[in-house]
Amino acid sequence: MHDIPVSLATVSNILPLFNALIILIGLLHGLVIIFFLTGLLRNNKKRQNNYTPFVSVIIAAHNEAQGIGDCLNTILDQSYPSDSYEIIVVDDRSTDETAEIAKTYSTQHANLSVVHIDSVPSGIHPKKNAITAGVKIARGEIIIETDADVSVGKKWIKSITSSFTPDVGLVVGSSTIRKDKNRFLENFQAVDFLMLVASAQGALGHGMPMGATGQNLAYRKKVFDEVGGLSIDTRRYVSNDILFLTKVTKTGWKIAGNKDRDAIVSTLAVEGWRQFFSQRTRWASNAYWKEINSLLLLMLGVNYFMNLFVLNGVFQLLSAQSISMSLVYLISYKFVTEAIFLTVASSSFGRRDLLRSFPAWFMGVTPYIILVGLLGGIGIFKWKGYRVRSV
Repeated sequence: MHDIPVSLATVSNILPLFNALIILIGLLHGLVIIFFLTGLLRNNKKRQNNYTPFVSVIIAAHNEAQGIGDCLNTILDQSYPSDSYEIIVVDDRSTDETAEIAKTYSTQHANLSVVHIDSVPSGIHPKKNAITAGVKIARGEIIIETDADVSVGKKWIKSITSSFTPDVGLVVGSSTIRKDKNRFLENFQAVDFLMLVASAQGALGHGMPMGATGQNLAYRKKVFDEVGGLSIDTRRYVSNDILFLTKVTKTGWKIAGNKDRDAIVSTLAVEGWRQFFSQRTRWASNAYWKEINSLLLLMLGVNYFMNLFVLNGVFQLLSAQSISMSLVYLISYKFVTEAIFLTVASSSFGRRDLLRSFPAWFMGVTPYIILVGLLGGIGIFKWKGYRVRSV
């Protein structure tokens, strides 16, 4: 007879605390959105300088026969002087026709060369090894990393180099997922990726580097040597872009963001949900690295708990239980703030077509964020057909 009042009393004591926590997470989430949004607007400056150093474009390629030809065509078709840049294709043990295609291009273009990797030393991830091999022979003062499945504009190199002032050692470029098959998974990835890239550029707008993409990353070769390249003393997998970004933040070099449309590269969405979750798990595993930016970790934590509360509210609705009005407000608040951010980001990156995919992304992003967050902690995923265990 006494159990019921005690239980009700306990609930009545917990509920205000629960609602207060919801409000706190909501406020923090709003501050994060404002931080990225204002930084994105500040990062609109068009850079104009005539800096034309010799540039080395490095492409680490493993079984990329399907797209490497189109990629090379766009990089070779630059407004940048052809005698002021080189392209180094690092064939990382490909078993398809990647090497043959790259060799054909090298016989036709004097500024393109191919490096072959037959084996990977223990203790280093294959892509880090491939990039290091490319940088080792690069002649450029400026190195630009990209992938073999991207497409770039004619002014890509020129726009990237224009971001290098004497005190800038690293430039974080932008990337989008280009329209191809217009399927749900492709559109979901495109919205999700745009939100991530826009957030990284927003943080850079405040001078606080938090993220980067290896599809569009440029740096001085001497900075690569200065920080010890991509060497790392942990078994946990850390992506090469986050690793290098973190290393450079510890130096006196400045890190600049570049979201000029001339500098944006585009890539195709991954095929299938399994590949998608494997890719996102690989990205999420970076959050468990002990040297990850503490402010970034806080923001990731706020986003994770925000989605946990939203999922809790959905479960309450599906189970026909009464739902806390705080959760209703939280879900509505999340929808509005993230819609505003995507509106600005899509306009900035020339992808306003993605606005129509926002509702579907919003409904799917909560379980996806929670799942990949957990899988990233486990640290097991596949990369280019290889099983990676990072712990």
